[in-house]
Amino acid sequence: MTPTPDNTELARGRLSLLGVLTQSIGFMGPVFSIAALMPLVVGLSATGRGAGVATPAAILIAAVGMAGVGWIIAQYAKRIHRCGSLYDYVSLSAGPRVGLVGGWLYYGAMLVLAAATFLLLGGLTQDLLLSLLSVDVPWWPLSLGYVAIVVAVLVIGVQISIRTQLALALLSMAVVLAFSVRIILAGGQGGHSLSAAPFNPLAVGGLDLLYGVLYGINMFIGFESAANLAEETAEPKRHIPRAVMLSLTIVGAFYLVTAYAQDIGFGLDAEAWKNSVFPLQALASGADFGSPVFGHLVSILVILDVLAVAIGVGVAVTRGMLSMAREQRLPKVLAAVHPRYRTPARSAALLGVVSVVSVMVVVISDGLFSRATGQPGVLQPQWSPMFGWMAGFGGTGLALMYLVVSAAGVKGLWGQVSSGKLVVAAVAGVTVATGAVFGAFYQAASPLDTIPWALLAWIALGVLWSYAALRRPVEAEASVAEAAPAD
Repeated sequence: MTPTPDNTELARGRLSLLGVLTQSIGFMGPVFSIAALMPLVVGLSATGRGAGVATPAAILIAAVGMAGVGWIIAQYAKRIHRCGSLYDYVSLSAGPRVGLVGGWLYYGAMLVLAAATFLLLGGLTQDLLLSLLSVDVPWWPLSLGYVAIVVAVLVIGVQISIRTQLALALLSMAVVLAFSVRIILAGGQGGHSLSAAPFNPLAVGGLDLLYGVLYGINMFIGFESAANLAEETAEPKRHIPRAVMLSLTIVGAFYLVTAYAQDIGFGLDAEAWKNSVFPLQALASGADFGSPVFGHLVSILVILDVLAVAIGVGVAVTRGMLSMAREQRLPKVLAAVHPRYRTPARSAALLGVVSVVSVMVVVISDGLFSRATGQPGVLQPQWSPMFGWMAGFGGTGLALMYLVVSAAGVKGLWGQVSSGKLVVAAVAGVTVATGAVFGAFYQAASPLDTIPWALLAWIALGVLWSYAALRRPVEAEASVAEAAPAD
């Protein structure tokens, strides 16, 4: 099917505010974040530094900083109602070449991040089946099965994608939130650990708190992805800005409650909290607040939440690639939508191919990067080193795009919004995004220390591609400008 104006349009006006809000929350993966990323905030990182007891304070500071990025994106979302989201915003503010390279970075990183989730899903499911049923199923067939499920969901339609995310994320968040409230009501470890110290930024050294904030920023990545559904919601001018800011507020509150519960659950002992490695599972499986059966349930919920992340990333990246392809910034073959479902099926197929190739590369290489971990005495799952590298590449690429859109927002929104608010938001956005990138690079162990070079190579490739793509006559600049009325 040759892309034409008639077959490149997504299904219009099908999503409510709840639908687009679910997209942002699903992408963020709140339960997965507190299970796997919060330990980094506490101090389980390559630097060995983190916020420790003051982890809730670090998360609160990170949330306030990310609100600066969110405010700028929300202002753009009121004016531009296209599925390219940040790509369109940067194109309008900084010109077509910077916009193209930004979109290349943003959606390239997102594509890698999407493929990484399937490695994790297969590995976590293998571990669960082994511990729960004593059945050892190789991780990679499980990963391929998840790829097939997610691609099918993406093709069938955005409504089924959103409903699936809503069910998975809501269930997992509700159970974990209830468990966290139970720990708080019990008074934490020993029944007498309730304290205001976790919210005191002075409870730890300044540098330790800083590292906690830097790692905490990564827990909010994906909040902006509601903007990729601007063409599929009934009222994009109202729904998208609200969804962007509400997702930060809702998930930020969830993080604060669960972080505080973990903090007092370990008796305000930062070392015990950090050394538990997976504190959520440790508390859920322990005799003080949970049980082995509940621990297994939490493991299932983490898997369900990662599945919601995979769908959320898939929804965002397929629509972003569709938007760029419609403007001939990517191969035009990706611009056509499914004739029945009106979804970016070709982009979904590309995501599936990249994901399958990633899985098979790990299998054939017997664990790519496994010999470069710098931990020869530590036995890691075959999929783990590759997942860590791909997740680092994807997360850092998205953080770089936050930096670009925050800086470009000063020019693009000047004169359209309050200049004082804009400057404050831009400074906050650039600061937190720079911090997130620094936190990802600083003292990174092998193979994560290769990510900066890989990102530079990917950006350089995007610059080269821009000269070929922009040489062709396109209607891109007009189409973006027409989509940005000051209504």
